[in-house]
Amino acid sequence: MRRSRWILLFAIISLAVVGAWLWWAEPKNVDMATYAPADSLLYLEANRPIEVVDAIAGTQAWKAFASAIQPQPATPQSKWLRGFIGWTGIGPIKSVILARAQVAMVVTDLRAVEEGDALNIKSEGALLIETHTSERRIRATFEETIKTLAEKTYGRPTSRRVTLEGVEYSEWIAPEGTRQIVGAVVGSLVVIGTSEHVVQNCLAVSQGRRPSLKNDPELRLMRLQLEKARSLTFGYVPSANSARLLAVGLPLLLGRAPGDSEFQRLIASGASRVFGSLGWTSSTYLTGIEDQYLISLQPSIIARLKPTFVPNNINSQIQGVLPSDLYSVTSYNFANPAAAWVSLRTAVSSQVDALSAIVFSTLLRSALLSYGVDDPESFLGAVDGELLTIRFDETSERSVLIAGVHDRATLRQLLSRGMSVSLRNPGQKLEIFEDRTGDFAASLSDEFIVIGSPADVRRYSTFRDGATLMSAENVRRMTYFLSSPASGNVVTHTNDGDRVRNFFSAIISAKDGTTQTPEHLEEEIATLPYSSTETTLGERGIERITRSPLGQFSTLVPLLFPRQPAR
Repeated sequence: MRRSRWILLFAIISLAVVGAWLWWAEPKNVDMATYAPADSLLYLEANRPIEVVDAIAGTQAWKAFASAIQPQPATPQSKWLRGFIGWTGIGPIKSVILARAQVAMVVTDLRAVEEGDALNIKSEGALLIETHTSERRIRATFEETIKTLAEKTYGRPTSRRVTLEGVEYSEWIAPEGTRQIVGAVVGSLVVIGTSEHVVQNCLAVSQGRRPSLKNDPELRLMRLQLEKARSLTFGYVPSANSARLLAVGLPLLLGRAPGDSEFQRLIASGASRVFGSLGWTSSTYLTGIEDQYLISLQPSIIARLKPTFVPNNINSQIQGVLPSDLYSVTSYNFANPAAAWVSLRTAVSSQVDALSAIVFSTLLRSALLSYGVDDPESFLGAVDGELLTIRFDETSERSVLIAGVHDRATLRQLLSRGMSVSLRNPGQKLEIFEDRTGDFAASLSDEFIVIGSPADVRRYSTFRDGATLMSAENVRRMTYFLSSPASGNVVTHTNDGDRVRNFFSAIISAKDGTTQTPEHLEEEIATLPYSSTETTLGERGIERITRSPLGQFSTLVPLLFPRQPAR
């Protein structure tokens, strides 16, 4: 009897010890913003990276890729086993890290530089990995990983070790000596950055010696506004830095030299009075990925825009006017396009200084000037229904503009300012206009106006004359990811084949150094749905939802796994 009691007591104690150990061993999620410097320009995180992998593997695009390179798919690790490894930390160290890790990326500096005839963006940042595993266990895997990353990025880098303030840094330097990858491990935290300076800063933040992004109230608000129960990722740009990002990026889009500090100052000064913080989150959607963005605007801007940013309750013209083959199409749907244009111009101008207002008005006016339209308000008042812009292929330098005709006489007068009639077809009531320099052309009928380069206008007219308009099947492929009914003022459909191809090239390159996608995979890529982006003006600012085959991961992965240089 006494022996039975001792056995029972031993069993109870054993269960208590095991339970306590399991409680202690289970990793507790941390707020990754705790490790991000407070002055970060951009912050991205994935608290369950293994779920990101699962989400990508569940897409139609990945399944096509997997079957193309591996006809006999590997047996995936069971979720139960993965959960056990993640909870207990028992298993191969790489599996433990993958099951337990939280990942974040910060960009701490961004600048435009001129290299020869090209304008490029140079960034400084770091990858932060909370492994929830002891430094002793992860050290060897860290050293192996950073070495492999450096070799795949730089080809034949040189390495060195530096110890600063008791922390050992592993540095890998590109052959030309201007680029490097620097990494360090402190406790369970791994930091891999583009310079020794940025890694030091992140470690100082993690140790409480520098302020972190965690205490940013706008970050907490953005999480509440965007994050869903099963969000895969979260991204954030503080309001103090959104204007700076625009000041760096906009001159490049306009082809201006990066050294024009006065132009950048004007943009940053004006943008800071218009834009707030930026947010991004992603989740699964049908056979692809959904990316949701929020671009916060100042409340006074939203109040001015709301009355005119109202969609027109009409059916889309896409199937009736688009050719059978094109790269992208954007639909602008406003009940009163001219009023929306004026409200946008006046809303921004009311918030900025006089010089910034002139710059913005000029930039806004240039959007239609690229189609030869020098009087946007009169033009938008003379068109009706949807306004469409299309690109026949990705290499097209310009788009073709298509709109319904409300006031043909006014449109004819506007076109006649810079163009002359080159062809009339009385039977179809069609007029073709061209300018003297051969830059612009337009076709005008009672139903539609089409403006673009002469070659593109002729190409579109050929489609129309031959009745080779988009089939119902192609419309379904283009609008597969579109919500029904579409809710955006601006809706864009884009052939995502090139982004998908770059994603797979990066994966193949990371695996075996080649970049050529299998020929039979190209056939699968050609059948993937287009991406669809809906943009609306919400209560907090500009809300954008993009649904596509692989989401923003098809842009991020090629950046993380660049193509291996030729040796």
